[in-house]
Amino acid sequence: MPNLEIDGRRVYCGAGGAAWRPGRPMAVLLHGAGCDHTVWALQARSLAQHGWNVAAPDLPGHGSSDDTGGISTIGDYATWTADFAAVAAKKAGSEELALVGHSMGACIAVDAAARLNRPTDRVALFGAGETLRVNPGLLADTLKRPLNAHRFIAAFGHGTGAHFGGAESPGLWMLGATMALLDRCKPQVLHRDFAACNEWEGKDSAPEVNCPTLVVSGAKDRMTPPRAGRALADRIGDGNGRADFVTVTDAGHMLMAEAPGAVTRCLRKFLGAD
Repeated sequence: MPNLEIDGRRVYCGAGGAAWRPGRPMAVLLHGAGCDHTVWALQARSLAQHGWNVAAPDLPGHGSSDDTGGISTIGDYATWTADFAAVAAKKAGSEELALVGHSMGACIAVDAAARLNRPTDRVALFGAGETLRVNPGLLADTLKRPLNAHRFIAAFGHGTGAHFGGAESPGLWMLGATMALLDRCKPQVLHRDFAACNEWEGKDSAPEVNCPTLVVSGAKDRMTPPRAGRALADRIGDGNGRADFVTVTDAGHMLMAEAPGAVTRCLRKFLGAD
């Protein structure tokens, strides 16, 4: 794992099991609310084996990364991401940069791409929407009844097929894995994430994303249904046709676990990872 610091605080960063190589393009993989870099494990390894440097950080306060003061909005996370991407790309010797995000990470990627000091070459957004509204009861439960919140997120976040097995990875209990991941997140951090998502408006930053963009929705996503993903795709680059939109059959919101093969193929095709 590369050892990185942002503003004097440690950042834990997955690299897909391969050392960074100068001259390779870099993919920054941003996880969703309450999660960490491990949600990208299969995609990170695939990209790292096919010509890309991979930087999949635990966002501040998540996983093994130190928290940082002053983060309360998607814009704050995007500012941190812009700093992280600059540090990681410089250390790796990467000139080309792609931002890839899931759910909250997709919101962050949109805002970061709109404000990076250097051009972003590509953006890929999974489980994304023009907005990510959060039910007030769920938002309250993230602090007051976190176990209830984790159970609801796991149940509602997966498509119906995931409730009855069907994992591509043999032996994986997808709902249980999501609950275990959320259990590792501090309640105040999960609450912060959900509050930030609830306030985010994609219409404000999506028109400023002026690079090729891919938006991928799960056909059975109840958190950010395909119509929400399509609405975001239509906003990208002020609707100038820079965004492609794809749906993944039989997947809910947790696409990387529910349809790892389809997600990896979409991402590699979009990034040109041979």
